[in-house]
Amino acid sequence: MKIDDYRLLTTLDETRTLRKAAERLYISQPAVTQRLKSIERHFGVDIFIRTKKQLITTTEGAMVIEHARTMLKQERLFQDKIKAHVGAINGTLSIGCSSLIGQTVMPEVLSRYTEEYPNVEIQLQVGSSEHIKAHHNDYHMMIVRGNQLLNMHNDHLMDDKHYFIYPKNKENVLHKLPFIEFQADPVYINQIKTWYRHHMSQDYHARIKVDQVATCKALLLTGVGVTILPEIMVKDLDSEQFTMLKVDIEEQSLIRSTYLSYDMSMLQLPQVSSFISILKAFVQSNDHNYGL
Repeated sequence: MKIDDYRLLTTLDETRTLRKAAERLYISQPAVTQRLKSIERHFGVDIFIRTKKQLITTTEGAMVIEHARTMLKQERLFQDKIKAHVGAINGTLSIGCSSLIGQTVMPEVLSRYTEEYPNVEIQLQVGSSEHIKAHHNDYHMMIVRGNQLLNMHNDHLMDDKHYFIYPKNKENVLHKLPFIEFQADPVYINQIKTWYRHHMSQDYHARIKVDQVATCKALLLTGVGVTILPEIMVKDLDSEQFTMLKVDIEEQSLIRSTYLSYDMSMLQLPQVSSFISILKAFVQSNDHNYGL
């Protein structure tokens, strides 16, 4: 088995069709079909059931694909270790990061890191925490909000309180202003709904929904509506222009935690351990800004 064979299996599992896998890997569909048959002969099992619409993973196939992911992870780790032992700290650093942290913390942290370690190639994927968690095998480490990752080492970085924010000049029509909601996990949104119904004495209805918290804040700044934002996003708001009410549920502040999550084996890579040190030092030096 070659590394490309393992990569083909994981790609087929993600795309669920021969055509999409071929497009992603830049090879022909007949070549994908032949390689898959060869791999199945190697393991002596059917890895996928072929239907007209999609590929369905068999029970044995799921075991093979998990093995493929493990082999790809080990290969990447080995390649990075080889690179790291050649001269100065170099190699690749792959980070999956929540959008909020990507917009607030990462610019300064990466500025410090690239200045100190200019030979490291950085791959930063920014998205929702749920998306990052679902693709945790793609990264050396993740910075996510909400719940910790299972079967991973999780370093607590910060806690954020939350604030209900509205323009002071529109207080008399507050109940008529549209609520702006940014994409987040259902439990988090339900906590916001609970507070809104209790505090506003009216049903919660997000008339404007956006995928990024930065977009949510930008709409707030233009006076489009009202919203609830984490503490890290409100520090530069003009208190003379906006009213900010702390969100409490059952006399407890609504808190959203941020974690740095990684497999302990990743600490063998100098580019990873050095980034973790810089990130933690930055967060600790800004503890008055980041709700620690």
